[in-house]
Amino acid sequence: MVRRSPAVKGKEPRSRRSAANAATGAKLAKHQVAPTLQRGIEFQRGEKFREAEYCYQLVLRDYPTQPEALNLMGTLAVHAKRYSLSLELLEKAVKASPRNANYRNNLANSYIVAEEAAKALPHLRKAISIKPRFTEALLNLARAYRAVSKAEEAANAYEKVLAYDARNKQARMGLGDTCIDLGRMDDATALFRELLTEDPGDVNAIAGLAASHKFSAEDKEIATIAAALDKPGLTNQGRAAIHDSLGKVYSDLECYDDAFEHYKEAKRIGGAGYSVEDYRAYIDKSIAQFSDEYFAARTDFGDTSNRPVFVVGMPRSGTTLTEQILASHPDVVGAGELVEIDEALLRVTNSASRETDEYFENFSTLTKEQVVQETASYLSVLKKHSLSSLRVVDKMPHNFQALGLIALMFPNAQVIHCRRDPMDTCVSCFTHHFNDAHGYARDLNTLGLYYREYDRLLRHWSDTLNLKIFDLHYENMIADQEGMSRALIDFIGLEWDDACLMFHETKRSVRTLSRWQVRQPIYTTSVKRWKRYEAHLGPLKNALGDLYEDG
Repeated sequence: MVRRSPAVKGKEPRSRRSAANAATGAKLAKHQVAPTLQRGIEFQRGEKFREAEYCYQLVLRDYPTQPEALNLMGTLAVHAKRYSLSLELLEKAVKASPRNANYRNNLANSYIVAEEAAKALPHLRKAISIKPRFTEALLNLARAYRAVSKAEEAANAYEKVLAYDARNKQARMGLGDTCIDLGRMDDATALFRELLTEDPGDVNAIAGLAASHKFSAEDKEIATIAAALDKPGLTNQGRAAIHDSLGKVYSDLECYDDAFEHYKEAKRIGGAGYSVEDYRAYIDKSIAQFSDEYFAARTDFGDTSNRPVFVVGMPRSGTTLTEQILASHPDVVGAGELVEIDEALLRVTNSASRETDEYFENFSTLTKEQVVQETASYLSVLKKHSLSSLRVVDKMPHNFQALGLIALMFPNAQVIHCRRDPMDTCVSCFTHHFNDAHGYARDLNTLGLYYREYDRLLRHWSDTLNLKIFDLHYENMIADQEGMSRALIDFIGLEWDDACLMFHETKRSVRTLSRWQVRQPIYTTSVKRWKRYEAHLGPLKNALGDLYEDG
């Protein structure tokens, strides 16, 4: 009997068994291997994944180290988002045939989608050394470099593709995004304009142009972007992205009512709802779990290192600006938005979700050994970003939810909590294109209620934790850039360096939504920006309640 892999669910198709003598249980002859794999490939191309898996398993049943079958099964597992299984299968394929560039590229792709891009790099370099003009591997190399914040190297990889395939659309699109990461806005704009000329309905080109360019009334692309809403076959996701882009266009033109209508429409069609009640229950449990007594019983947990600097806060509260100022110091490296703390939370609680009772119950039995293991793992990640920098900045805004674990792991860490006027914070969230992880930003009432829960949790941390927490108010940074920048550098225990005042000239990759803003000197127009849209903000004001301040 063939044991099925969990890569794709479903019953084995009986009609395919006779093709390889499966019905009788006879061993697959060697001359049958290639035709059976080819049949599987044809099924896979036709998106008949269960049938494809069955063919590959027929081969692996009798030839468990057959590299092509391992490779093909690995690609199926990627499609099914079974990343651990895909990595296991593709590692075996590479081991069986180390000179096969395709296997190494597929393994690297699996690492990238599993958010372990650093592990993809050596396989991609090897694949390209075997097959220098391997376009797919070069494109994956660029993706991996961007994922580990090496935008210059990513740009070089895209440019290698374009050196012998000047019209490669994927490379031009990727290079455009990478130019934005690097602050090369004019280069990005030129690329996206060219792509939009070739395909006026290309959603990615529209979004890229909106992100890289400030529009004026003379820009002919405005009509092109508006017309793209009528493109046949446009998905809801694509439609939402175009509305968000039009919101940016009309905001640039200072037509704020029109802009807000596009932002609102983008949120309306952009995704599912969000349960504030569930989030409120999560905050309730967090506050109950992480009490003074809880920390008093665990004072000897964690590592004494003061190398990590955690920048937290609501999205759009100034976290990227803060990281850029810090990273401009010669003894500081900005690591971007690291996922390691979130992954550590799920490991120590042996849970796939924060919403379960098990998640909080397992915090009660958390051992010192578990915490030590997680601190060692986290510090090893920081070393990959820099071996010599005295401080490494982890700018994951939603780590504000994880400060309880951070306090156990690194009692000497510095935490910079970015605060911004609640109305400006929420309006900025509403007028930017977030992914589904930010479902709370899809309507103004929900957004305001979510902000209240964030504020409640931060007040609890302030009362409970012994961590060094610096409350950085965005408005104070705008009003006194040098004074607040000096205070930041002093807080993390370093000597002042004038480079921190020239943060907008710092050559580093920035991949957040603020990547355009941090390439500019400090400007004041972002303060009280919500006033532009005030006529539409009644639900937000009501939801914020006493946190709303007029003025």
